[in-house]
Amino acid sequence: MIAILVATGAWVAFVYWMTGLERKEAAYLDIDLAEIPTGSPKFYTFQRTPLALVRTTEAMLDDLQAQTTHTWYQRPIAAPRPSFFVYSLVSPADGCEVEHVPKGADRYAPVRPWQGGYYDPCRFGEWDYAGRAIKQYADQDAQLLRMPDLDVPDFELREQHILRITRAPKR
Repeated sequence: MIAILVATGAWVAFVYWMTGLERKEAAYLDIDLAEIPTGSPKFYTFQRTPLALVRTTEAMLDDLQAQTTHTWYQRPIAAPRPSFFVYSLVSPADGCEVEHVPKGADRYAPVRPWQGGYYDPCRFGEWDYAGRAIKQYADQDAQLLRMPDLDVPDFELREQHILRITRAPKR
């Protein structure tokens, strides 16, 4: 009886291996923006990469615009103002997964009130909800401490409310 079970298991494993029945990754990730609440991030995993999507509010965009001078690259909030931001939660500096820190939480540099975003527990970098790297202090040495902005996955907007992510940034 045991020999029959072992033989059956071996046969199933052989067929599984030969026919490629392993689980394949989806070619894309569709997100219905109408189902995402505004003002806070929603988290996803696509192609083994953690992602965040934030539907914006006018107040959030005002805060982000005011924060622009405190970012490393001073990339402004685009006009017309975006209704969402989507980015990888993998630090482009070191590959660590960044963590969400809500508005008002304690932060490394308490000089300015924290408007919400992410931090890198490995290198202590910070990013706002637009994915822009934050300069924590005005006198920080750019050669030593500058962080890149968070990577944005390839995506397209379909039917005005479906965000289709087609490729995640590589880890």
